[in-house]
Amino acid sequence: MDSWESLYRAAGQGTPLAGYYHRNYCVELPHPLARSLALPSGTIVKVRAPINGAGQFNLRIWPEEELLFAIEGRVQGNPRVLADRPGFTVHSYAEGVALSERLGRGGRLGRAYTDALGELFRQTTAVPARLLPPCPAGWPADGDCPGFLRALIDFTRSEVKGRHGKDFGSLFDELKVPDDAFERLAQRADALGRRPFVLLHTDIHGGNLIVGTDGGLSLIDWELALFGDPVYEIASHLARMRYARRAERRAALHAWGAALARSRPEALPGHRRALRIYLDFERLQSVYIDVIRLAQGFARRPDRAGRERAAEGIETVLRAARGPLGVLRTPHRRRIEEALTRAAPTLQGGGPVA
Repeated sequence: MDSWESLYRAAGQGTPLAGYYHRNYCVELPHPLARSLALPSGTIVKVRAPINGAGQFNLRIWPEEELLFAIEGRVQGNPRVLADRPGFTVHSYAEGVALSERLGRGGRLGRAYTDALGELFRQTTAVPARLLPPCPAGWPADGDCPGFLRALIDFTRSEVKGRHGKDFGSLFDELKVPDDAFERLAQRADALGRRPFVLLHTDIHGGNLIVGTDGGLSLIDWELALFGDPVYEIASHLARMRYARRAERRAALHAWGAALARSRPEALPGHRRALRIYLDFERLQSVYIDVIRLAQGFARRPDRAGRERAAEGIETVLRAARGPLGVLRTPHRRRIEEALTRAAPTLQGGGPVA
């Protein structure tokens, strides 16, 4: 057994950090391994182990380690791969606290944050395409933004709505979720126009933004990175960050626009119309992903508090998606609770939750 394997086994005795696709453990690097990497003994590292059987609710095109090797040193705080072994990897650890923890509930984001966020956008979009791993066969050609959106839709429709949603058909029927919403969204794809593709993180939210001791931001967890339309980056960010104030939302959009004006100015024309389309995709995607996750969570603990919590979350995502769903009204929370109660027996004992 090599030293990395020993580190992995020791890490597994601890409590993992939260994650949908990986179990993450923060551990101290023992002296022999630290010395081999020219790092101080006791340096904190992150051990990442895939969760076997976790449902794949997000499109992925690269092994995370391949991408991290390619972009090392190009995006502030992006993890360095220290070891890549079958069943686990070891990454450098971004010292600091997650932005979501720093802010707490309803905390205000200042100018320093948007400036740092804009710099991350600039660095990411400036990574040369030639450095990135090859895209999978059939991936849309550079600039084919309509094809990029259709790739997102196809994955969500087949893997999330289709494969993972097959046990939830009756629940979606009771929630009055139209079956043709993605088809109608795909018909708007040609309105996206053409923009040069760039590296996209696609999961920039408060949990993946680490505030360092110097106040700077590091961007972690690159497993969902894609090569595509730069407008999708700000759309996914706005959808996941869920800014509490409109001014913060505008500031983030401005920071992204200023970053593109420096790194990819040719990508800006038509971005507002494209942003509306991608935000509609995010809202539709959220309907399926969040309803399934919330319903599975309630099925595991079908008590009153769990039912109310799941119903509240489902009501929120359905209301947010009324436009792309093409509906004027969504079910009342009481009706959602009743639908969850009826669905719970068929969901108990199901597969792992992503």
